[in-house]
Amino acid sequence: METATTLTGLLQAVAKKFPSRRAISVAGKLDLTHSHLNHLVESAANHLISAGIKPNDVVALTFPNTVEYVILFLAVIRVRATAAPLNAAYTSEEFEFYLSDSESKLLLTPLEGNEPAQAAATKLKIQLGSASLIKTTEEEETKFSFSISLNKPESESDLNSVNSVNSVSELINEPSDVALFLHTSGTTSRPKGVPLSQHNLVSSVRNIESVYRLSESDSTVIVLPLFHVHGLIAGLLSSLGAGGAVALPSAGRFSASTFWKDMIQYNATWYT
Repeated sequence: METATTLTGLLQAVAKKFPSRRAISVAGKLDLTHSHLNHLVESAANHLISAGIKPNDVVALTFPNTVEYVILFLAVIRVRATAAPLNAAYTSEEFEFYLSDSESKLLLTPLEGNEPAQAAATKLKIQLGSASLIKTTEEEETKFSFSISLNKPESESDLNSVNSVNSVSELINEPSDVALFLHTSGTTSRPKGVPLSQHNLVSSVRNIESVYRLSESDSTVIVLPLFHVHGLIAGLLSSLGAGGAVALPSAGRFSASTFWKDMIQYNATWYT
């Protein structure tokens, strides 16, 4: 496989090389191949463009460990915007700090929402959106349904401006694109924002693949929260980047009672 200089490019190459191999499963609910995952990411990316998201915009995401989160994270960086994952258990005050400090333009939540996060976003006049993955029964095909709800009728919003890009196919991801914005834990002072580029992410993924010797034959069950840098990069992205498979617990978080059952069901070779 040709050496990719962006995480997006790496995952697109994986989708072409291993189109029919399993990429993501939600225990007992669904399975997506690498090709199908790439298709859903492109579809979600077009929804983001239609909503007015532009390169360099920061999009905050607060989800459990769900397939919607994975698709949206990859879609945000696909449109050359910056993903800012947030712990869904934060208080409204904490959300307010992180949303403000990251200068987020949009907050995405599950369909059921997140009251503290939405309250903070509304206070800061940040757009709100929600997302869900639905399975059509007539074709047995998993399709992505994405919706944006506006919350700033009284003022101009950056998301209401005309986007010069009409389709994600017009966008070329660059190694220098800031793809991920995380905060330090704040153990010694206030949390500090840390931007990571597409090049940072693909380099980290390549290094982890090499050290763990991951390949398309590997499968893992996600244990750590995906708003955490190790869970996101080592557990999720390195697995997908190697062409391997990831299983998400059906509850959207680690469960000791289902962990070993999931490990066996999905023939997992490792976990972190």
